[in-house]
Amino acid sequence: ADNPRLPVGSVDVVLIVDTYHHLDDRLTYLRGLQRFLRSHGRVAVIDWHKRELPVGPPREHKLAREQVVEEMTAASYRLVAEPDFLPYQYFLIFAPR
Repeated sequence: ADNPRLPVGSVDVVLIVDTYHHLDDRLTYLRGLQRFLRSHGRVAVIDWHKRELPVGPPREHKLAREQVVEEMTAASYRLVAEPDFLPYQYFLIFAPR
C-alpha cells in the first residue's frame, strides 16, 4: 500500500514480521514511513536468518541481517537495539536519524 492513510506523526512502532524480504522498492517505502512515526517512533524488523532452517521460506527468499541494516541505514535509520532470543530470525529495532 503506497498510502497507509495514517495521520502524520501518529505511529509509535511499525512492526514488519517475516515480510521485509517481500517489500518492493524498500528504500522508498522505508523513507516514507518516517513521516508517520512519532518523535520517538521505531521500526522493528523480524525476518528469517539467511541460512537453511527447519522452518520458514527457502534460503533464496531470505535476506541477510546485514543487508537489512544496510538498507535501513540508507533510508536514514539507525539500529538502536537487537534483541537476541529468536532461534531462526533476527530482530532489529531502528529509529529515524
